[in-house]
Amino acid sequence: MQALGFHFSDKKGNELNGNGLNLGKVSEINYPKNFPEIAIKIICDVDNPLLGANGAAAVFGPQKGATPEMVVQLEKGLKNWAEILQYKTGKSISELPGTGAAGGISIPLISLVNAEIVRGADFVLSLLNFDEHVKWADLVITGEGKLDAQTLNNKAPFAVSQ
Repeated sequence: MQALGFHFSDKKGNELNGNGLNLGKVSEINYPKNFPEIAIKIICDVDNPLLGANGAAAVFGPQKGATPEMVVQLEKGLKNWAEILQYKTGKSISELPGTGAAGGISIPLISLVNAEIVRGADFVLSLLNFDEHVKWADLVITGEGKLDAQTLNNKAPFAVSQ
């Protein structure tokens, strides 16, 4: 969001860098001047919400090396972040499927610039006109780095099987 020109500060007005450590400190959001009116689609391959047992910190934090203590800190920060965004925009979206992907980057995009989450596998399959091409196939082979419970969250193998 900083790269898009947004600035964030704490209760004392100190500007904060955009990182997981500072999420719990954000209390003010300053919008960029002259932000263009553009449509943003977030192509997302997971349906995890931002918070909770299936949220960004709990599911993806350990995959990225976060310790259990870091997961707790990240969850608190993400909760604060979601509350600040809701207060500023009136949008309560932390339970929206997909908001837990990529460290929760969709939350400020949806809240501040009206972005839309689009299911990734469905989007790609649509671009490929998959439904039409698969009609003649007796067998479809697809894959993923690892088939696990996350696969059922509309990852490519699951979407293809549907």
